[in-house]
Amino acid sequence: AKLEFMIVDESMDSVKLQAMVDEVEKNGNYTLGKTEENGLDYSAYVARVNEDLKTQLPESREIVFEKPEAVDSLTQSRTPLLVKNDEVVAGSMVEDAYVTRDPQSGRPVVSFQMSVDGRKPFGELTGKNVQKRMAIVLDKVMKSAPNLQSKITDAGQITLGSNNYQQMFDEAEFISRTLRAGALPASLQQLEERTVGPTLGTDSIKNAQFAGLVGSSLVVALMISLYGLLGLIASIAVGLNVFLTLAILSTMGATLTLPGIAGIVLTVGMSVDANIIIFERIKDELRRGTALMTAVKDGFSDALSGIVDSNVATAITCIMLIVYGTGPVRGFAVTLIIGVITSMFTAVFFSRSVVDFIVKNLKIKKIIRY
Repeated sequence: AKLEFMIVDESMDSVKLQAMVDEVEKNGNYTLGKTEENGLDYSAYVARVNEDLKTQLPESREIVFEKPEAVDSLTQSRTPLLVKNDEVVAGSMVEDAYVTRDPQSGRPVVSFQMSVDGRKPFGELTGKNVQKRMAIVLDKVMKSAPNLQSKITDAGQITLGSNNYQQMFDEAEFISRTLRAGALPASLQQLEERTVGPTLGTDSIKNAQFAGLVGSSLVVALMISLYGLLGLIASIAVGLNVFLTLAILSTMGATLTLPGIAGIVLTVGMSVDANIIIFERIKDELRRGTALMTAVKDGFSDALSGIVDSNVATAITCIMLIVYGTGPVRGFAVTLIIGVITSMFTAVFFSRSVVDFIVKNLKIKKIIRY
């Protein structure tokens, strides 16, 4: 954008200037804002106001506008300011600008450096106007108007008036960005605006959900084909595991994101893995000729230590990811650690209760292929 350093003319206050601007707007039947009836964009609006007030303003003077802090845009409210347009230094002569601290007070200040070509004209401008306000104008919008304390040639500082440190820092960041943005000696005019909606993220989540459903369905089919009735019980336990995970996330007020969906899908695999360890232990006992009830009891008991060790190791990894990771990584880790906890319940206690009930009460002789 086009940046200019201009000296403020204090001979006319903002109240008088605003009354003059209101009058020419009314007489010319125009206002600021393309969406308004007879509205103009900002560049055309400022040019029109200054043209209409040409005979009422002192020679070599023009009006720029400042946006009050309480509003979001100039179309809502704007404060006029009179500046001299015969004493101007272009912002392209600023070499660099950055936020630093005053060595004495420790308060944030804006430090800037002028280029070799800009030192002489900037020194002349500031030297003739010490103790006056110098407006920092970006595309005819007044961004700041600090008082000149002394002549500035190669480098200078802009001190801020607020007593709140965070407000001073934010304002310093804003002014330094304004100075750096003014390096391009061309005015900017908005010709078109396009908004990108969140459809890409929505499609990604839908695809992840579809992938999770397909993967879970294949796991269920594989478990039933390999382990028969026990595979069906394991599939029900996996479904209960997912339900409990979602319930806990809902209770926590968490939002299900792509990393969260990935954590749930991995939880399905880990829950099935625990059931597979148990079922293989049961098959080993049955191959040795152990009675069904005893084989089920020993299978669950013998596999428990391995399942606990595996899930504790996973939980430790998740805790490290939560502590040291960032947003998406933490979301994945939180979902996974909840799934680990619920899988311990569903794979061990739920599955065992259902299998014990079937063996003891339904008198089924064979519940697994071996």
